[in-house]
Amino acid sequence: MAEIPEQSGPQSLSDIIADLKGFGIEDFNDYIPLTSGDKTIQIKIANIPTDDELTALLAVEELKGYTWLQKVKAEIISRSISWLNGVEIRKLSVIERRIVDPTDGHEKDIQVVLRNILTGWGQEFLQVLWKVLMVHSQNIENRLLNSFPEAAVITEVERRFNERVRNEIENRTRDVIQDQVEQLFADDETPKTEA
Repeated sequence: MAEIPEQSGPQSLSDIIADLKGFGIEDFNDYIPLTSGDKTIQIKIANIPTDDELTALLAVEELKGYTWLQKVKAEIISRSISWLNGVEIRKLSVIERRIVDPTDGHEKDIQVVLRNILTGWGQEFLQVLWKVLMVHSQNIENRLLNSFPEAAVITEVERRFNERVRNEIENRTRDVIQDQVEQLFADDETPKTEA
């Protein structure tokens, strides 16, 4: 574990707590240029707070399957864009965040406008941005996990528990498949009577 750095003087608890707002949110190191036809935009993305992730999931909870997945991606990516052609979105005031949505002409928050625009982009752009965001988030997680000893990340008790759960799921799945195959063959062997 890392040592706690020495400080010149003790901080107040209020100062420490105030400094934790936004802790763990990191921008992707590079600007991402997106070019299609003769247009190019540059964006920067960051991982998003847990609250934004939960809000994104709730925003599309009525959808199912592939549609749900695509809408979730658009929601999360729109919340992860932190910089757009030189404008730092997260530093805008509430009033500055209100812009006209070109998809319907109504004034909305920049995140909602970005979501609406993203859903009109080609699926390839959405897929690439999703992968960039996931790689960025995975890099943060890997760095955090590597800063702890393995025993602090997963205990032997948890490892055994996970193994038992995995085995139980595999056994139940095997039983269900076997029951369905037996039922299928039993149905084939049932003599058919003519009406």
